[in-house]
Amino acid sequence: MNEPVLYQTIHLAHGRVRNLEAHAALLDAAGRALFRRPYRPDLQALATRIERCAAAERYPTGVSGFIRLELTAAGEERLLPEGISLYDGYALRSLHPDAATLHYEPLCPDLPTTAREAAERLAARIVRDREATVAVRCDAEGRLLSAENAPLFALCNGTVYLSPAPPSVEAELLRGTIRKLGMPLRDEALRRSDLSRVEELFYVDHRGITALGHCDGMPFMALYAERIAEALEQHFREI
Repeated sequence: MNEPVLYQTIHLAHGRVRNLEAHAALLDAAGRALFRRPYRPDLQALATRIERCAAAERYPTGVSGFIRLELTAAGEERLLPEGISLYDGYALRSLHPDAATLHYEPLCPDLPTTAREAAERLAARIVRDREATVAVRCDAEGRLLSAENAPLFALCNGTVYLSPAPPSVEAELLRGTIRKLGMPLRDEALRRSDLSRVEELFYVDHRGITALGHCDGMPFMALYAERIAEALEQHFREI
């Protein structure tokens, strides 16, 4: 059986790497926890390697691209192309998929591993029978935890709720963006029983924000999600 591999997916805009220090810090913490091995790369040299990888794949610089950074138990570092975006920078994705809640627990510590990724793919396959393409992970108490391996945000009565989740570079960026917009933010998971009063349900990853169209049949809007996505990208344009 193959050893699990740690990974982060890096966003490149205009051919340049974003958030590399934060991604490397997450891999360092996860590598110490799982492999008992630190990860302390030369960030400038790593950024150059990632950008050269994207260039070798002929990624256009007019839209964003993604490179997967993997770390093995032996300390080997791998760079893999993960394709390009339809957008220039972080955005509210045009696809608003339908979701279904599913109770399942991680098979191992909730670290960014290929094992966790495989569990998410299996969950997505299971909810297809319910005419959904995204599985929203719940715990035994019905708390909404994540979607597609990404932190889940819910807008309810003007307050944004962030479900407890393992550390995520994009979730921390979004947390700061929401606060800059002056929106109340609570680190609290809503429950399945709350879906009828939720106005918007969305998650964030390396691609940007994905707003769910439905979850367990309940419909959602994407008005604030669009505003938040625009503010998130504006942060990078001002740097």
